[in-house]
Amino acid sequence: MQINSNYILVDTAKALDLALINLRQSKIMSIDTESSGYYTYYPKVCLIQINSNGKNYLIDPLKITNLSALGPLFEDPNILKIFHSAQDDIKALKRDFGFKFVNTADAMISSRLLSLEQSSLSHVVEHYHKVTLSKVEQKSNWELRPLQKQQLKYAALDTAYLESIWLKMEEELKRRTLYEEAKSEFEFIASEEYVAKEGEGFSLGKFPDILNFTPLERRKILELLRYRDEKAKRINKASFRVFNNDRLSQAVKEQPNEEKCVEWFGKKDGTEIFKLLIAEYSDPIDTSELSKRHGEDLNEDENHKFQNAKKWRLRIMRARRMEHSLLPSNKQLISILRAAPKNLEELKALHVFSDWKVQNYGPSLLAAIQGLPFDSMINRLVAIRSKEAFVAKRRKKQNAKDEG
Repeated sequence: MQINSNYILVDTAKALDLALINLRQSKIMSIDTESSGYYTYYPKVCLIQINSNGKNYLIDPLKITNLSALGPLFEDPNILKIFHSAQDDIKALKRDFGFKFVNTADAMISSRLLSLEQSSLSHVVEHYHKVTLSKVEQKSNWELRPLQKQQLKYAALDTAYLESIWLKMEEELKRRTLYEEAKSEFEFIASEEYVAKEGEGFSLGKFPDILNFTPLERRKILELLRYRDEKAKRINKASFRVFNNDRLSQAVKEQPNEEKCVEWFGKKDGTEIFKLLIAEYSDPIDTSELSKRHGEDLNEDENHKFQNAKKWRLRIMRARRMEHSLLPSNKQLISILRAAPKNLEELKALHVFSDWKVQNYGPSLLAAIQGLPFDSMINRLVAIRSKEAFVAKRRKKQNAKDEG
């Protein structure tokens, strides 16, 4: 098919009405979004890209106050909506506009099922079209207006190739009897309710070189991160743009006086940060507290079931010759074993898995959690890779790890 990288900027109600004339005739739409998350604490959708019937529409939600007319299109079962990383885009569109989605496809999930070397959009486009997408505008400030031509061109290219790629992926998924599994995953993602997350927007364990700090220094870093996080929320600015990590590290290591803190952080913040640096702390943070993982708070019986579930997951991974990204996470396994479903109906009601996973993984997982034999239940599952390719990739990853 002919790839059209030109675009139509839709930034008025009238322009949207004209775009809808064409969009309502669609059988397939490729959809992407650009958000402000790299610059703001609370991310919001700043651009919606829809490619359909050979046209690239770049819809500006910061200029158009009412986008509700898009809702019926997204819910129309006769229109296929193609994404790359649907979970991120659908979550953002549900969060900001309350849209619902029916009949979707996801090139990222498909790339993993088809065992592509990587699943990023740029890699997928290069794999199928031998085209290298520019990443120059990846971290653009999409909230600023007017948008620049290079930004708009970049945004248009994010959807320009998706229909062509999906049609090739769809054919290959069907040929390898992976299509039903893929569609079930798409439906599960589209049906998930958006749930706002609360709590601290940072993790001490992910702070750069945190293991190189003393326990007391870690406590001070935690207090500085909390201070920064609260300010970031107040002014709606990405945390690292309020104070960068290097400056916080320097403050903790050098213990500057109040005058230097004011010089580094400004008068009000510098004074408050100085108080945090000189405060008395009776609860330093040991290394062991940084690496707590899902499962550390399980009781003996729960831990036994968790170990059984992890063995089951490893067995599935080897049987299907697949990567862990398509398998249940530790968090999902723990939520299941704690809910203790007795049958597939109760497992499905937990809304942890797609219907395909409930039917094809459920029987063996429930057996494994109870310590019962399950090998015979997974032998019929389709392998993702050939045995040779799977072994070769694992060896390559291990070699890279050893060299690192």
